[in-house]
Amino acid sequence: MNNPLPELEPSDRTVLISALGWIGVMLCFLLILAVAYLPNRSVSTEEVNAQERFKIRNNVRNDQARLVKAYEWVNQEAGVVRIPVERAMVLTVEELRASQLQNADSPL
Repeated sequence: MNNPLPELEPSDRTVLISALGWIGVMLCFLLILAVAYLPNRSVSTEEVNAQERFKIRNNVRNDQARLVKAYEWVNQEAGVVRIPVERAMVLTVEELRASQLQNADSPL
């Protein structure tokens, strides 16, 4: 006459199905959130400003590279010419060596 109480512990299969169900619910929530949020996401002003700064920086670097490496007239009437920095360094060294040789040859 003793009726044993039914066991209240869920089976492994029930736990697995519940876990998979909750994982599915979370994935559905994330999918809905991604579909609703991502297409409507606006571009921040910081991103736009950063792109503009990169364009300006690249233009400045290109202009500087052109000025450092190019031959061009600065003032044609006055005979002022821009030459590449490397060429200017070579000419300066040659002038200094020539002036040192002249100073060494001249008596004091």
